Amino acid sequence: MVDQIENIHTSPIPDTEGLISFDPSTVVEELKIRTPWCRKRDDGRKVIMCHDMKGGYKDDKFLNGTDNPYYFNFYHWAQIDIFVYFSHYLVTIPPAMWIVSSHRNGVPVLGTFITEWDEGTRKCSELFGSEELALFTAQKLAAVAECYGFDGWLINIENKLDDCLISNMKLFLQYLSIIMREKNADSFVIWYDAVTVEGKLHWQDSLNDMNYDYFEACHGIFLNYTWKNWQLQLSRDVSPERLNDIYVGIDVWARGCVGKFDCYKSCEVIDCYQLSTALFAPGWVYETNEDDFDKFLCENNKFWGLLLKTCSPRPNETNELSSSFNYGFGVKQFAFGLLIGSIPWFDMRQQDAPYVCFCNCDTKKLFISYSDSFEGSTSICIKCSDHVAEAELKQLICVNVTSNEDKLVEIVSKDTLKNFSESYKLTIGLENGESTVLDNFYRGSIGGNGWFLSKFRVNARSNIRWLGFVTPLKTFTTLFGQLTIKNDTQ
Repeated sequence: MVDQIENIHTSPIPDTEGLISFDPSTVVEELKIRTPWCRKRDDGRKVIMCHDMKGGYKDDKFLNGTDNPYYFNFYHWAQIDIFVYFSHYLVTIPPAMWIVSSHRNGVPVLGTFITEWDEGTRKCSELFGSEELALFTAQKLAAVAECYGFDGWLINIENKLDDCLISNMKLFLQYLSIIMREKNADSFVIWYDAVTVEGKLHWQDSLNDMNYDYFEACHGIFLNYTWKNWQLQLSRDVSPERLNDIYVGIDVWARGCVGKFDCYKSCEVIDCYQLSTALFAPGWVYETNEDDFDKFLCENNKFWGLLLKTCSPRPNETNELSSSFNYGFGVKQFAFGLLIGSIPWFDMRQQDAPYVCFCNCDTKKLFISYSDSFEGSTSICIKCSDHVAEAELKQLICVNVTSNEDKLVEIVSKDTLKNFSESYKLTIGLENGESTVLDNFYRGSIGGNGWFLSKFRVNARSNIRWLGFVTPLKTFTTLFGQLTIKNDTQ
């Protein structure tokens, strides 16, 4: 059991005094994330996931996780490009487990700087009351990000600004954007559409001359959620050369926009205008299913599956891949197929799962199993009681593995109904659009409790993008416990 009392955890900075006096030397070393990472490259439109859930800093704040396996878990990293951790504290610092998991998947992490209402006006006067204060505040925020190892800021000013502060706010944005990129080439400073260049709290729902100066000073703008189509066209017209930096907001709770399971409809509209997307509070799926974790897993996969058309999976490019389909939680522990413990846990730093396209199958056919595993605590289960269409399994796992030399694919699976592991063939989809079906050249038992290892050789000169399966069986139940793609050194 994880002792939360002794577990190191991340905390926000709630007030201006805390930000002004911030000293990196007072931060415990374990929270200073320094793991090398490489941002996935995509020159097109981007997707922000802005995580606002129950005020933040719950089980996810603890460095070593907790003993609650049923907490919110995010693993659709391949569908987003930027992750924002959001709360209503003055300075929201992303917890370590989010930074580690996000970076492992090539996704930059942003904290949030927010001021709100009358109290926000007072805080802005304290932090931006002069040019010197504005520059000092930018230096402090840059120091916080560098200390904790995250990659930038969402700047959310939701209060009026006195006239004397407006030019200082622009200076702050410009300077923060510059020094963040000097320290971290993969950083972002994003402005939220709330206060205007006249200092009025008036959400614009578009990029226009009331917020353009802020947009020009940083790396992008996060538009408010109550937009109409004509406002998206206006945003295009205002800055046709920076369309990818205009993030159109969608409130997943559907407050003032089309949201919930219909978020994909809003995304399709945004896509028509070739703008980027910002999803606010996808934790809605968890908050509405908090008492039924299995339902949350199914509905979470459904939510992101509906977004596949516009938020298509773009995994980070790797030369090799090794996964035991661990999703960062569990109630049991397995090693080499054998049960070695029954301790509940949650820690997203332990995730290693590739992108599984759950939406290709009914959620009763394809799901995360946490009752059995080959190595770790979870596995992928396919359960079919009638004939499964070939298309459902043909593109099941999305990867991005370079293939300028022959590859060896190794898959560990286990059957609980019928002999799927003895009958399936592997389908490979390549970046150049070609696909092939492969027979295994080796199949044998491995570890304990009925697990099988199958090996396939891939001779391709284009990146491997999809893995799937074909089988003649009409009914079967199988678990996938491990996937390895490596250079073939036969």
